[in-house]
Amino acid sequence: MMALSQPACFASTGVTWAIKITRLEVPTPLAVGDGGWLECEWKDEGDHVYALKWYVSGEEFYRWTPLETPAIKTFPSPHFEVDSRDSHRGRVRIRNVTVSAGGKYRCEISGEAPKFKTSFATADMTVVDLPDSRPRIEGNEAIPYQLHQTITINCSSHDALPAPSLTFYINDQPVDPEWEDLNQVLVNETSGLETSHKSLHFRLQPSMVPLGLLQVKCVASYPQLYWESSEKTFRVLAGQSSGLPLGSQGFVLQGEARRSEASMHFLSVLLLAPLIMR
Repeated sequence: MMALSQPACFASTGVTWAIKITRLEVPTPLAVGDGGWLECEWKDEGDHVYALKWYVSGEEFYRWTPLETPAIKTFPSPHFEVDSRDSHRGRVRIRNVTVSAGGKYRCEISGEAPKFKTSFATADMTVVDLPDSRPRIEGNEAIPYQLHQTITINCSSHDALPAPSLTFYINDQPVDPEWEDLNQVLVNETSGLETSHKSLHFRLQPSMVPLGLLQVKCVASYPQLYWESSEKTFRVLAGQSSGLPLGSQGFVLQGEARRSEASMHFLSVLLLAPLIMR
């Protein structure tokens, strides 16, 4: 498992006077325990910085006042640790974030006396408490399935916040979305953590079981942050073929692909009809 983060540019800007904020970025999304850099850059327009302050959800946690000693001050936060040794000016390093670190971040810059005119910008950060284990797949492994049987397979991902999205694959091919239920989320009232649950319902076709085996994969994911999967193989009793070649992936065709396949079949019938009538 590898956690990745992407910078988020600032979403809103306050009134600009003699100092203009030109860039604001926060690392997002982050996993619990990770960290990153908060970046606030500005352009002086005839004024100098008296103080630069960082806030999260309205709480100040970092201040840079270049004319004071020490110039950098940090304030205890329940959301993360501030690394004052690596931080400088508007660039702040945070470590070991908690779920509560998610929210709105604000960089505020004040000019020098006597007017102390202020500019600010904000950006949002998302923090995720990742699942402790791979998703779990549940199906009937003890008794072999039969062709044309309607099958239900369940998948769940436990103890996360927020709950991840779940997606099914059969033989490494995405399934028809109509076969999947919507994600259900169950909340643990003690821990506050969430569990995702999703069911897959489909009719077992010969094309799905090359060599008499059905491979089902479930993926739990958060965009740009986390992707983890589990896979199970189910035995299928041999039966008469429906005419589709073993290993065909035609069962996952959707939309235009299905209409295209039907059109080709219709065209083939038209072309062969004169030969048959002879």
